[in-house]
Amino acid sequence: MRDFRLSLKAAFSLATALGTVCAADAQTVPARSRHMAKPVATAKAVPSQPAHAKARNAAVHSAAETVAVTAQRRAFKFTAQQHEATSTTYLDAQVLAERHINTVMDLGRVVPNLTVQSEGGSTAPSFYLRGIGLQDYTQNNMPSVLTYFDGVPFPIASMSSGMMFDVQSVAAEPGPVGFTHGLGDTGGEVRIESNAPTKQLHYGATEDIATRDRSKTVVYVSGPITDKLQYRIAGENMEGGAFRFNRVTGQKIGNANFGAIRGRLAWQPDEKTNIDLIANWSLDRSEATTSFVLQDFSKLSNAPRDTNIYATGWSLNPVYAKVLGISPNSVPSNNDVNWNITLKGDHDFGFAKLYGITSFAQQQRHEYIDRDALAFRSGDTYFVSETNMFSQELGLQGRPLFHDRFHWVVGMYYNRIRNYGSNWFDLSDYIGLIRDSTHQQPEQNFSQFATLGYDITRKLKLSFSLSHQTDDRQLVGDDIRQYYYGATASQCGGAPSCWTSHAFGTHGALTNQFSGKTGINYQATRNVLAYFTISRGVKPGGFTTNTTVSDVQIKPFKPEWVLAYEVGLKTEFFDHRLRLNWAAFYDDYHDKQILGTVVIPGNPKSYTGPTPGTYGSYVNIPHSEIWGTEFQLEAHPFRGFSLSQNFGYLRSKYTDYQQVNSAAVSAGYAVTGIYTPVYTDYGGADMGLPKLTLSGMASYDTRPFWNHYMMNFEVDYSYRTMQDSLQPRGTGVYVVPPYFLLGASVTFKPVNSRWFVTAYASNLTNRHYIDVVSVAATTVLTGISGEPRFVGGRFGVDF
Repeated sequence: MRDFRLSLKAAFSLATALGTVCAADAQTVPARSRHMAKPVATAKAVPSQPAHAKARNAAVHSAAETVAVTAQRRAFKFTAQQHEATSTTYLDAQVLAERHINTVMDLGRVVPNLTVQSEGGSTAPSFYLRGIGLQDYTQNNMPSVLTYFDGVPFPIASMSSGMMFDVQSVAAEPGPVGFTHGLGDTGGEVRIESNAPTKQLHYGATEDIATRDRSKTVVYVSGPITDKLQYRIAGENMEGGAFRFNRVTGQKIGNANFGAIRGRLAWQPDEKTNIDLIANWSLDRSEATTSFVLQDFSKLSNAPRDTNIYATGWSLNPVYAKVLGISPNSVPSNNDVNWNITLKGDHDFGFAKLYGITSFAQQQRHEYIDRDALAFRSGDTYFVSETNMFSQELGLQGRPLFHDRFHWVVGMYYNRIRNYGSNWFDLSDYIGLIRDSTHQQPEQNFSQFATLGYDITRKLKLSFSLSHQTDDRQLVGDDIRQYYYGATASQCGGAPSCWTSHAFGTHGALTNQFSGKTGINYQATRNVLAYFTISRGVKPGGFTTNTTVSDVQIKPFKPEWVLAYEVGLKTEFFDHRLRLNWAAFYDDYHDKQILGTVVIPGNPKSYTGPTPGTYGSYVNIPHSEIWGTEFQLEAHPFRGFSLSQNFGYLRSKYTDYQQVNSAAVSAGYAVTGIYTPVYTDYGGADMGLPKLTLSGMASYDTRPFWNHYMMNFEVDYSYRTMQDSLQPRGTGVYVVPPYFLLGASVTFKPVNSRWFVTAYASNLTNRHYIDVVSVAATTVLTGISGEPRFVGGRFGVDF
């Protein structure tokens, strides 16, 4: 990573020199002050311009940079979005920096009713937005909440890792989506837009240094090559920050070791055409996110509960290390590479604007995680995957017709994905073997969408959307295999150990369904919008591939679908000093996909064929209900003072669900030594999601002093109530307790905002809290601790 940092600095210096030379050749570019406010888009009737199109059209017109936390809060941002009939949460670069939002995992602290968690300590995020989401450790299924980067949807959630730097904005939209762009799903989407090239030369850097040797460096340079061609190069490096430790040796673990770089070119060959080329690359060799012991269900290890939530443990089996081809001295860590290249373009034909987005992305994951947090080997995992994705989107955004009363957007999206995974488990202290589950999954999706809007009057507007998607995915028979090392002597022909394998048949899953949305909105006044929508969303089915020991596990699970109702108000009062947005929602949820449990009956000490035990397998929950409300408040009560508050309240329950009771199965096995399925009716059970999520921030900018300088004081917080590990456990031991986090900062900066210096503290009260509780792939119930207090300084320049 040190080599990466040197290369990053060299690239930054070279690009700065290039920009200076090119700026001299671009004298025809009109001068524009970097402090000039961005133009506010004129509000349009439904349907609104697709989010990715808005970002693209604004890409090269703004010279203002947002790397530094500097701008005075004198007006509300995202003004045009106040005329859109959605409850989307919008965040700009300034808020992301102030709230320490470094990865997609951090977004749950600032978006109401959003939960983002690491899947078992891996780099794969699990999103739950308004209670709809999917846990997917092996990352071969489409998430219920999609992540978009620069207009490209990523149907494999882990592929969104490593690109959230030099960001312009983030938008989190709940509910069924895919009616004006991209790919449809049930839970919503998170759209992340990077900073675009500028028509004037700008360059800058920020450095964030905190306790526990944590550091984050971001550099960028942006400017013209010619009067019609601009570039931008940005890079990020993160290191250190370990706060967890080995309970026996005291060795620290959890240091970041991450680097990423992005390059963008924007070209305007004529007044009606824009072309944007974007390339991203990242390398993550960070130490893994380790867990601590909450409860050990095994009589073999019989480990006590950790009294320190930052304690953990691991012990790499030398035989296991040799099989994997890694060093026997390895600690739990990642070795992941992501890269992608995207070509975007649009052309205005007069009657409509045609746009296209072509992208290719690849991810290679190698992640060693000790999932039982013990030296005992009952759940040490090593996950290897390679995923390639090609996607293509084409769309037409029409000019308004019939006296500007009829609006329309049509388009289509296609992706082709090849996903290979190998999931190694070291169970040598538990059942005396090492096991590997492999899969190869080709898939493709073809979707079409159309949204039509009609202005009944100047204030009353109707919209109707329809989308269709065909998703076809397979598990290729010869590549769905279970390998065993150290199997029984009878299986090895009398030898003490050997490799044995079992292959499974080819399976296919086909989704071919329609989704739709209809809505009405009323612009009562210029600053008051009321709306009501009904939408149906579908997410494709898929396969379980984490531990394949039986054909029962890899039968495809069905698509899920939801019928969502939402009513809302978007308002501004007192000469734009108070913004208050409200929404209420109800989701009629069908065939929810969830990682449940299947039981292969028998005695694991004397068996032939699949090893008896409990195994994770995706199932469909026939019916669930989710309802709740959200408030978003922003206020500027007096000069220099800003206040924001997000409020999310949610209730959810399963109305029809029978599932294996894992605790009862384990209790029965402890008595009899035989695994026997036990089912429990969870009808009426709470879905376990946090009922209340709160977040807010207060900020004050002083008046200029000494004629040149200003101070900013900021305090922020987030709170969420209890979570029952996203499954209806009912035992009380799977609970993630409620927690409250407080942060604060003070910033010194000049009036011209060319540089800043910030001192800050996150988790100011040093609250000990838990992010995730899991018992997957092991006999130990573990928890992942949240971050303790970090105290640091952030400084930057922006020229």
